[in-house]
Amino acid sequence: MKPHYSVIALLFFSLSALAQKRPLLSKAPDWVTVNQFDYANTKFDSEAEDGYIDLVYEEQVSVEQESFYCRRAIKILTEAGIQNNSDVSVDFDPSYQQLIFHSIKIIRGNTTLNQLNLSKIKTIQREKELDKYLYDGSLSSVLFLEDLRKGDIIEYSYTIKGFNPIFKGKFAFVIKTNFSVPIYNMYYKVLIPRNRMLSLKNNKTDIKPDIKDNAREISYEWKLNNVHALHQQDHLPDWYDPYSSIMISEYKSWKEVNDWAMELFAIPSNISSALQKEIIEIKSKYTSPEEQTLQALRFVQDDIHYMGIEIGANSHKPNPPDKVFSQRFGDCKDKSYLLCTILQKLGIDCSPVLINTDSKKAMLDWLPSPKAFNHVTVRVKLKDYHWFDPTISYQRGGINDISYPDYQYGLVIASNTDNLTQINTKEPGMVNVKEVFDIEKVPGNARFIVTTNYSGSFADDTRNDFNTTSRYELLKNYKNYYLDYYQDLIADSLAYEDNEKTGVFTTIEYYTIRNLWESKKGAKKASFSSYVIDGVIKKPKETQRTMPYALPYPAHYKEEVEINLPEDWNGEGSAKKLKNEGFEMAANFSYHDRKFLLQYEYESLKDNISPDEAEEFLKDLNERDKDFSYELTKDDGSIVKTSNESTPTGNNVYVVAQVLVLLFILGLVWWRQRR
Repeated sequence: MKPHYSVIALLFFSLSALAQKRPLLSKAPDWVTVNQFDYANTKFDSEAEDGYIDLVYEEQVSVEQESFYCRRAIKILTEAGIQNNSDVSVDFDPSYQQLIFHSIKIIRGNTTLNQLNLSKIKTIQREKELDKYLYDGSLSSVLFLEDLRKGDIIEYSYTIKGFNPIFKGKFAFVIKTNFSVPIYNMYYKVLIPRNRMLSLKNNKTDIKPDIKDNAREISYEWKLNNVHALHQQDHLPDWYDPYSSIMISEYKSWKEVNDWAMELFAIPSNISSALQKEIIEIKSKYTSPEEQTLQALRFVQDDIHYMGIEIGANSHKPNPPDKVFSQRFGDCKDKSYLLCTILQKLGIDCSPVLINTDSKKAMLDWLPSPKAFNHVTVRVKLKDYHWFDPTISYQRGGINDISYPDYQYGLVIASNTDNLTQINTKEPGMVNVKEVFDIEKVPGNARFIVTTNYSGSFADDTRNDFNTTSRYELLKNYKNYYLDYYQDLIADSLAYEDNEKTGVFTTIEYYTIRNLWESKKGAKKASFSSYVIDGVIKKPKETQRTMPYALPYPAHYKEEVEINLPEDWNGEGSAKKLKNEGFEMAANFSYHDRKFLLQYEYESLKDNISPDEAEEFLKDLNERDKDFSYELTKDDGSIVKTSNESTPTGNNVYVVAQVLVLLFILGLVWWRQRR
């Protein structure tokens, strides 16, 4: 195996950092406020999780000193709490930060046991996002606590000195004012020089700071006691944060953030001959701006693999395009910067776009800050604006077939930008499924063939699966999906077709279903439904909603179930429709010449159901479960009928009519006998 030189360089840096940046020991800084708290409170002990309760959580910041002070106190309630708190661990970035411990102790009744021993602290590199191909060079200093017992209180404090130089001394911070667990005491303080102005904004809380002004600094303090746990409901949208917070920022506007980013993403006037050659080849092979854009995008997506070394300032600063091109790897900001450079050199207008993949539209209520973003994409101006994500691999099709995730809002890095931009992109793709049941006899087995056409982002995801997963695993996963419906299912084979011109990716699954028919009350029955669509939309576990419920979005599915029978069947058509604030769904059932067709279409209309829309949403889901499935029934080989729960069709109508006539005759006989 050949060594990966970027990893070797990273390891060399890490060893140097370990040698130079071991933690120090000193008393707490003079600017820190020393608070006294009552550790005897037991009000929330019964609500604790994982065997321990948080007694104290403190964060104090000195902007002038570029220092962050933290203090925690935890009470061990059970043996599980001992296991979960057997060490004290603090992370820091050695490229610009220094970790300083002030105290680590165990309080046992009236006895205090000092645990702070620098010789026993191990500083290691964990790289917590290694599975995402991100290397940030951060270190963890870990001390394993000795003789920890149930009932002990662990108390420790430390300071991390040094702010990321990429922000040029500007300060932005977020204070969390509640969590998923209860906390007895919370304290926050921010010290800033008097000649610097902070903006504050509350989110889901009305707590106000205690402001103290002296000759040199302004102090903002927040004290919270007996903070209840907040339990979030299931399936929340990514952008919805149920927890309260206070935002703090020195940045006056999004324009100020944009101006900061423009320096990082300035297109270089000179590029390497190798990169210049690549640009010339694109220009010579492709004449239209659309074709050139598409080729440049594919090159960056597929030939520049994703990996980021985000140490220090490189957490936000992209590497030069020449370097990314030559090393053939980069993270989101590197790949976006390279793509913009190529397109700008081709004479095509292109801008980087700062994105928050989680918070999305929630950023509209945020204070401006570069820390608001965790991703970079691009916007290209052709005849219209096009949005691309260079980190998505295997995108195929024409310029209008390329999908872009539902990021909703972003900061376009351009000279005229002064605010966030709404990203109105429409998902160009969908999923089109056809499931064919060839039934040889009733009762008996069935041949089951599933053909699925994916386009847009659905094709991207499926194409990625086929490029990264073995056929064996894929067939097993596909089979497991249908096993929920048919337990005696045999997976025969899996094939696929990839149309690079249209971007459509097609899969064909072949199965055999044994014992398709079930015996129920002397009859043979076989049930059918919208198998794929059923898996898209689920019922929330918590139906009484106080928080929004996330819907898969965008999601557009068409599904056709074809049932080929060996004999004539009595059946008639019917149609169903559902529509609410979150989705719309339609079903059409028909029968002709020994063939039943169940045709479904589902489309989500937005990415969530608000609490006041939940009742109608759940009502429609119940109606879907009741009316959108289909059942074929054969009674001892004599009476054949179909049903879809709510509306009798075909021979069902005939059977119902027979029953009514029989009841009428019986009633008439009873009346005559009584006379």
